[in-house]
Amino acid sequence: MDLTLKEKLLLLAYHPDKGTNLIPTYVGHGIAGAILLELAALKKINIEDNRIRLLDHKKTGDDQLDYLINILSNSSKNYKVKSILAKIQGKTSMIKKPLLEGLVKKRYLKREEKRFLIFRYNRYPSANISYRKDLIEYIRRLVLRNINSDNDIPLLAGLTGATRLSAKFFHNKEERKIATKRIKEIVKENQVDQAIDETIKAVQAAIMASIVTTVVITSASN
Repeated sequence: MDLTLKEKLLLLAYHPDKGTNLIPTYVGHGIAGAILLELAALKKINIEDNRIRLLDHKKTGDDQLDYLINILSNSSKNYKVKSILAKIQGKTSMIKKPLLEGLVKKRYLKREEKRFLIFRYNRYPSANISYRKDLIEYIRRLVLRNINSDNDIPLLAGLTGATRLSAKFFHNKEERKIATKRIKEIVKENQVDQAIDETIKAVQAAIMASIVTTVVITSASN
């Protein structure tokens, strides 16, 4: 059963044993980036000069993609990438929950209900550890040995790099240094009507802005 790019990213973002989100601050940015890249690959949108132009208003049958198509259809202007990322980031819980439940239904994740005092919450450990390991190995092969296994792998490499998730897939400082450089090259080499480059840059910029804001707030409170 094939997974979408956003599902693969979310599967990688959850700890295989603990079921916790490895990038809670940035997962929304990653999902938003994946949605844009999927729409670009379907020729539904084009991204030029950091602005999104809707090419096809027809729905796809994918709830997350159609949510964004609806936003773009109802606008008289072409949104900047960072504006769309911010919109989707603000709806992370709404978008992420059905994706997680879909991965549970497809048996890639398990849902474990937890309770702390009066609070209930869910954890999502892997139900298909071999598939997750394969994705990580494909990313490692592409980054370290320039061997590509699937059309989604360059996109996953770019998104995991932008959201700082990729650091967890490389074993030491030297590998991580190589990965940082190679992922930038991979993004440049695998453009989909400029969408990959524009989207990854926008995700990285949004994350840097988030970090700066957090630092400023922390410094002010101290």
